[in-house]
Amino acid sequence: MPTGKLKWFDTTKGYGFITSDDGGPDVFLHLSKVTEANLPTLQPGVRLRYVLGRQGNKVSAHDLSLMPDEAATRSPARMIDGDADFEAEFEREWGLRRG
Repeated sequence: MPTGKLKWFDTTKGYGFITSDDGGPDVFLHLSKVTEANLPTLQPGVRLRYVLGRQGNKVSAHDLSLMPDEAATRSPARMIDGDADFEAEFEREWGLRRG
């Protein structure tokens, strides 16, 4: 499975590029593939594993995953914030909280 580092990613444009570790050409990365993989917001330099495919006439990445060292460094604060959002949504849904 190929690996590389995220060169850049623009959520507004909905795409970015991965610099392949094997020295090949940059690999196109579409926002839909990041969403499908349920990855957190990606920052330049994050290391990824992916499968090569084609999107139109471009070589593209799909079946993305964070490299093990990247997955271990996810911010605990981000995980806690996500839990807080879930709790707030749950309370609103069941009428326990207004807003």
